[in-house]
Order: sequence, then structure tokens, then C-alpha cells
Amino acid sequence: MKMAAVIGLALLVAVFGTLAFLRLRQQPRFPNMGQALSAADYAALAAKPGWQAQQIKVAPGIELRGLVREPAAPAGPWVMFFSGNSPNVLRDGQQFLDALCAERGWGGIVLAYRGYDSSGGTPDSKTLIDDGFKAYRALLADRKVPSRAVHLVGFSMGTSMAAGVAAQASAQPPGSLTLLAPMTLLYHGDRLQLRLHRYETLKWLPQIANPVLVIHGVKDTTLPVGNGRIVAEALGSRATLLELPDVGHLELPQTPAALDAIRGFIVAHP
Repeated sequence: MKMAAVIGLALLVAVFGTLAFLRLRQQPRFPNMGQALSAADYAALAAKPGWQAQQIKVAPGIELRGLVREPAAPAGPWVMFFSGNSPNVLRDGQQFLDALCAERGWGGIVLAYRGYDSSGGTPDSKTLIDDGFKAYRALLADRKVPSRAVHLVGFSMGTSMAAGVAAQASAQPPGSLTLLAPMTLLYHGDRLQLRLHRYETLKWLPQIANPVLVIHGVKDTTLPVGNGRIVAEALGSRATLLELPDVGHLELPQTPAALDAIRGFIVAHP
């Protein structure tokens, strides 16, 4: 009887283990794209017209590198951008914020996640969201702007951080949240890493109080458009969904139609 029980337990473990493995295989998995950024290259980004370096200490001995552009008016608006999984987080964020904000005189800030662009520490989903919330509160305190003047934008993996920050900021909600090519769930880590980090958006959505714009390219093969539809459906009346028929994944943040939609959404929610 004992032997039969042991065999039965082993079979159950094997079955559930196999099901869990197959479910994991069905979810998107991305390698850590964080790379070193030299001090000279960081200085060159910070020296571009309208920009300056911004470092934020998020834990003892851990500082995040960032870039900031001041708005034409002290009160903003401000756009805080959460990049996707890229080897050039600060460069990509700067290019996006220039395209979105420069002509309007809006402020912008992008921070390199832990382990990206030579920011300190190593990335994991909970820590990156906590870091983002600290940066959000620091922006409100340092610039003395109301939370409604700050607008969060996340792209790809960064939609998890943007949604998490918006959820944690429910007492001081931002003016708006934009999710570009959001995912519902993905796993992230190095090739040989045994425990992959889980990034998701859906668990944060019930806590988000502010209006949300969801934009997804129909030709996105990295994170298919179904993800955006699920996110928008979960948000219900808080969400506005825009699908761009001829747009893929990486080009979405620089697509004129997406940029125009974000600007319009921010203006509509001052």
C-alpha cells in the first residue's frame, strides 16, 4: 500500500510538473538585454539639447541612471517613460520622449532599470516596479507638481512597470496611463537562469484609478495584438483601445499615429 501511494504521488507530481512546464513554454520568454553603458556615452546622451543626467538612489548602494528634460512651464505636463527590454533603454527612451514631447514643450524622464545601461543592481519584476514608484514620488516632490500633471507611458515589458506604478499611486494617481503593446504575462531572465522572473499587467489593473490608453499594432508578432485586447477588456470603461493595422512591435513607439494618440490623450486628461 505504501509503495502504491508513493507511486501515485510521484505520478501526480510528474503530471502537474509537466502541465506547469507546458504552460510556461506557452508564455513569451525574453532574455535580459541589459548592457553596460560607458560614462562617456551616458554623458553624450545627457548633453543633447534640452536634456540632462538624472540619478536616483533606490536602495543602499544602488543608483539608477536616468535622463530628464525640463518642461517649458514649471507645472508640466510631465511624461515618465518605461522602456521595453532593450540594450539601449536610455537612448530609446530619449528618442521616444523627444518625438512625443519636444514640440509641445513637455517634460520627460526615463530611467534605466537595475542592470540596464550600467544602473546598479539586478532586475526583477517587483523591484523594478518599486523603483519606478520611488521615482514617481521623487518627481512629484522634487518638481512640486501635482500628480495629475504626470503621465505614465510603458512599452512592451515596460507596461508591467507602468501599470504597477499606476496601481501603487492610486492615492496620488497620474493624469493618465498609456500602455504600448502591453503583454498579459511574460517571463524574463538569462539563458541559464533557473528561475525566470514573471512580468504581468493584469494583476495591477483593478487598482488603477486613472484613464488608460491601450495602443497595439495588429502586425505585432512579438506580443500579439490579443494581449492589448485582453488588457483593454479587463480595464472596461477606464480603457480606450487603439489598434494600428500596419504596425509591428519595435516601430510602435515612433509611429506618428501612436504619438498623436498619446498627445491627444494627455491633453484630454490634464
